Amino acid sequence: MCRKYVLASKLEKLESRFNVRINQQTLPISESFAVACTDSSYVITSENPHEIQVYQFGMTPYWAKKPMNLINARAEGDKNMDDDPNYNGPNSIFLKSAFKKPIQSQRCLIIADAYYTWSSDKKPYLVYLQGKERPFAFAGVFDRWKNPDSGELLTAFAILTTTANDMLLEIGVKRMPVILSRSNEAKWIRSEQPLSYYLKRLFPFPTDMMNAYPVSEQVNSPEVNTRSMLNPIGEKLQSEEKPTVIQRSSHYHKVKPQRDTPWFENRNKS
Repeated sequence: MCRKYVLASKLEKLESRFNVRINQQTLPISESFAVACTDSSYVITSENPHEIQVYQFGMTPYWAKKPMNLINARAEGDKNMDDDPNYNGPNSIFLKSAFKKPIQSQRCLIIADAYYTWSSDKKPYLVYLQGKERPFAFAGVFDRWKNPDSGELLTAFAILTTTANDMLLEIGVKRMPVILSRSNEAKWIRSEQPLSYYLKRLFPFPTDMMNAYPVSEQVNSPEVNTRSMLNPIGEKLQSEEKPTVIQRSSHYHKVKPQRDTPWFENRNKS
């Protein structure tokens, strides 16, 4: 599952990365190192694919009598309840009453820079994409709920989840958010396609394109939201050593190992 994530990139970078502009009626939000349930965050929807909008994390279905604050939606629905990583059955999220309508017509990209997960021994880890690939997008759905008491209209989203990849399984994590490749982002919020078109994009992100490292348990505190939450307290789960070619002359070169700097070390850049 995905309980908290990071969104610290500047708005200008988000607009450039996703080729969108913020909705003119929307007030920009501050960077967050721990977006959690009921917080506001940036999304791009199938209804307005050229705009960034601000919705709440934690969806309540339109038919609910009271707030439900659903932060995650299982791609498999009620299938694969034991989270078998080798599951190859259908993604049946459309059978769940809370997500039947949203998965068909109310999909969104949920913008993030990284996210937190917890190992089987309840230690927090920061998970990110290698190659300084940030921001990226989770697959999400949204809905609008009218509070029957106050009449207030709330638009909120949930992050779709799937089975964990091999890297996360090593630390006992069974589920992960659906992270969309760049080629699938526009397809996810494209309208008027058969449902199967969207369901087949709900799969684990490749292990060799991700990494993670342990972080302080201050992540568990709802009162803490500071950059220090990103600081590693242990080794990364995977090596990021990559070769670079050093040109000696027109007839000679050799390969020298060079560490690929994880994104969190570029603290002065968005």
